[in-house]
Amino acid sequence: MRTSLIVLGLVVAAAAPAVAQDSGFVLVDRVAAVVGDTPIPYSKVMEEFNLRIVELQRSGQPVPEDSATRARLQREVLDQLIDDELLVQQATRDTTVKVTDQQIQSSTDVAVRQMRSRFPSDAEFRRQLQISGLGTPEEYRRFVLDQVRRDLMKQQLIQRLRERRAIRTVQPTDQEIRDYYESTKAQQAKRPATVSFRAIFVRPEPTDSAKAVARRRADSVLVALRAGADFATLAKRFSDDATTRDDGGDLGWFRRGRRMVPEFEAAAFALRPGQVSNVVETPFGYHLIQVLRVEPAEVHARHILFAPTITDSNIAAAEQRARAAVEALRAGTPVDSVVREYHDPLDQSLFEDVDPAALPASLRTAVEGALPGDIIGPVRVDEDGRVRFAAILFIGARPEGEFTFDELKDRIRSVLAEQSDVRRYLVALRRAIYVDIRM
Repeated sequence: MRTSLIVLGLVVAAAAPAVAQDSGFVLVDRVAAVVGDTPIPYSKVMEEFNLRIVELQRSGQPVPEDSATRARLQREVLDQLIDDELLVQQATRDTTVKVTDQQIQSSTDVAVRQMRSRFPSDAEFRRQLQISGLGTPEEYRRFVLDQVRRDLMKQQLIQRLRERRAIRTVQPTDQEIRDYYESTKAQQAKRPATVSFRAIFVRPEPTDSAKAVARRRADSVLVALRAGADFATLAKRFSDDATTRDDGGDLGWFRRGRRMVPEFEAAAFALRPGQVSNVVETPFGYHLIQVLRVEPAEVHARHILFAPTITDSNIAAAEQRARAAVEALRAGTPVDSVVREYHDPLDQSLFEDVDPAALPASLRTAVEGALPGDIIGPVRVDEDGRVRFAAILFIGARPEGEFTFDELKDRIRSVLAEQSDVRRYLVALRRAIYVDIRM
């Protein structure tokens, strides 16, 4: 099991033997490097090193056995951790970088599901985590959650730097892309098994009377807000959005055309910081919106959602419509026509080469073992507090295998382009921020 706590008063690598023999103290950890005023413990290097070993084993690649090769890999890991820490520290200082708990939790869920899917059973998953020094699945999740938070911060920082033209991307040549592919082909992970399908999602529709009740609730809370009530307090008390309610309705930062439905986006971008909207109707219900901060092309906002009550009869009606969509597909109606008639435009319809582990459990189970052309459903999908029903036309499954050059070409181009500008930026950061390597 990995050690993640550092007792700095006892960690002096050069003096470790004398401390252990003469005073009875036990070496808990040692510092591999210091970035700014943040130490990188040797245990962290070994965590990442062990993850590399797991990936090599999983992809069938040779695992380094001799000490010199393992030492080189550990040094590569340390250099990557130093670069990561430099970027995270810079992201922390950049006030435009905002990562929400919802983003972190969602990305962590996907990452853990994908890792778990690589093992045949929970017992084998636990065994491999223990062998690799990554602890229990709960400890591994905490590890992934922290890494996801840091990765999202780094991604936003690079995005902000590019938007401000603080760094510029240099596109690689075709020969550089080919050379990179050939030099890393042996280390490339296998292409995961994927599935492709079309889904027609049908959501329950509330009655007019239920919508009227939700609207009256929204009007009542708006009166309280206009009288000076605290927005976050009322969001925690009244909002029907379970994902943001406990955070006072905080939605984090969002850009135009990215996350929000058009009605919500138009209202949010029309507000000034501190302003509260009138009642805004969207397909999810009625919203009160408060903008906290504004930057070019994006805002930081929070909301209170008043969702109309969905009854069992509403759910039954949606299931019946989804069944009608299934029957239309089975009768040979073109899928695009069925999408136009039944599909909820708020949902994705085409799922192309997706990892089954990233799907909601009910969809994952529904398409498991399906054959091209199979029509499945209706499938009930409970996700993010919403109930929907899906009619599915299965397109096909692709087994795990080797990536071809054509499959990786665009990804390599993107990686090399990003590496070129980020590498130059990191060189500047290493000059500006104290870095001391002790391993």
